[in-house]
Amino acid sequence: YEVTGRNGNSIFLPAAGYRIGDTLYDDGGYATYWSSTPFESDTDNAYILHFGEDYRYVNKAYRYRGRSVRPVLED
Repeated sequence: YEVTGRNGNSIFLPAAGYRIGDTLYDDGGYATYWSSTPFESDTDNAYILHFGEDYRYVNKAYRYRGRSVRPVLED
């Protein structure tokens, strides 16, 4: 999935699936990426971007599960 910002720069977010323990789920099927923001009412969770081929939304997820991180350098 390619995301293009207002400044015209873009990044690629692969559908890397997620991990629970040593098990990888849905590699190539969909992706979940961590945000840097914990969920306000439950700090065991944090916000994630969750997407597949035909959907995308923001949700929360337990912080101990393995989700992707895509670091971006701010200009």
